[in-house]
Amino acid sequence: MTYRRVTQLIGSRLFLDVSRDTGKSILVAGTARSGTTWLAELIASQLPCRMMFEPFHPELVGEYRSYHYFQYMRPGDDEEVLHAFARKVFSGEIHNRWIDRKNETILPHWRVVKEIRGNLLLKWLHDRFPEVPLLFLIRHPCAVVLSRMELGWATDRDIAPFLAQPKLIADHLGDYVEFIQKAGSDEEKHAIIWCVSNLVPLKQFKPGELKPVYYEDLCEEPEKTLCAVMQAIEQGDRRIHSLKADRPSSTCSPSSSVMRGEDKISRWKEVLPAQQISRIMKVVSEFGMDVLYDESPFSLNSW
Repeated sequence: MTYRRVTQLIGSRLFLDVSRDTGKSILVAGTARSGTTWLAELIASQLPCRMMFEPFHPELVGEYRSYHYFQYMRPGDDEEVLHAFARKVFSGEIHNRWIDRKNETILPHWRVVKEIRGNLLLKWLHDRFPEVPLLFLIRHPCAVVLSRMELGWATDRDIAPFLAQPKLIADHLGDYVEFIQKAGSDEEKHAIIWCVSNLVPLKQFKPGELKPVYYEDLCEEPEKTLCAVMQAIEQGDRRIHSLKADRPSSTCSPSSSVMRGEDKISRWKEVLPAQQISRIMKVVSEFGMDVLYDESPFSLNSW
């Protein structure tokens, strides 16, 4: 058993999270396989944080069971049950084997909420809990698609919640429904999941209101990027210490570039055939998300 696993076994059971101040929580959001666990763990290496792992999971968190796997919320809609649940998360009142499984800190002063299923309600959450700093991680779609495919993750099952929510279709996906339904290959479907998961929050937030963190920046300049992250969560006066940016995250798969010692940014260019890359980027272009990435490994934007 690894040292990390031992600390997680202890930390998941014996931590003492006493503050109910929602402002002591930090929300790290992004698509699955974009590096959210890595970023959350980097923050936890600088602050004594309770790690709260994906609380918005309807299949594993009973209090959230009545919601979609990727729940969409219009920012102006009232939803008292969801509001109460979110407050329970951000105040640290919720305890659950799934949520607490990655925690390593016994006496936390903060909470870092790592979430991959809440992108479609981020604006709704932000409007109701503006005191909770929000970090939105974005990674190249080809890298995300490759990672999902190597893990054999679902496609149709993940797309189904998008098409099952009339408000989401009316507000954001109406022009894309036919395109989504006609998608045939796994890489196209994974790319659709990436597009929708990023499109909705980037459209809902006002310009300058949501400052994303780019995975590639975190790889290339980890200390500089983490300094910007700490500034964003109002911890800018803290000196970055003992930064182990090359340490694999606790959700890193054996096939990942980190575990293989390969380039974390551009491995997808070596592994994915040109036809698959072309199909992925066609989807990205269809959704207008090619303003973020093209077929080069780096983002077209920066912090």
